[in-house]
Amino acid sequence: MTRPMTTAVHGVNRIDANGTMWRLRSLAAMGHDATRIARALGTHPVHIHRVLHGRARTIPAGFRDDVIALWDAWWDKTPPQTTPARRRAAARARRLAEVNGWPAAAGLDEDQLDQPGYRPWCRYRPATGTGTAPDITPATLRTTRPTARDIA
Repeated sequence: MTRPMTTAVHGVNRIDANGTMWRLRSLAAMGHDATRIARALGTHPVHIHRVLHGRARTIPAGFRDDVIALWDAWWDKTPPQTTPARRRAAARARRLAEVNGWPAAAGLDEDQLDQPGYRPWCRYRPATGTGTAPDITPATLRTTRPTARDIA
């Protein structure tokens, strides 16, 4: 898979946010909400929302790498739904994906995903996954956390 070129802005290597946006959207289609994703990445849910809703044009390359690592772990798994709050969060995430037509990961073309302007041909379809996604802590990913200035 080819990776997009990086540019340095604010001393951080930045890349196009498109592939990361679609990865996050596919996690939402599986039921992973922005708060759970942010907790796993060690960042604030606002940063996840900015990328998820297409309001971030570029992101730090390291943030993309963290999202890829998380996506690799969760792409085919649903979030734990052991409490009413977790079930509501998962239902909200899936509803957001359905309303916006965001596909699960199986509907993405990994060879083209990181190309600026890529749009999947597939739309939202309910997905049950292959199991429950494990909890992931930021320590298993990277140590550098993006700031609001980084997610632009």
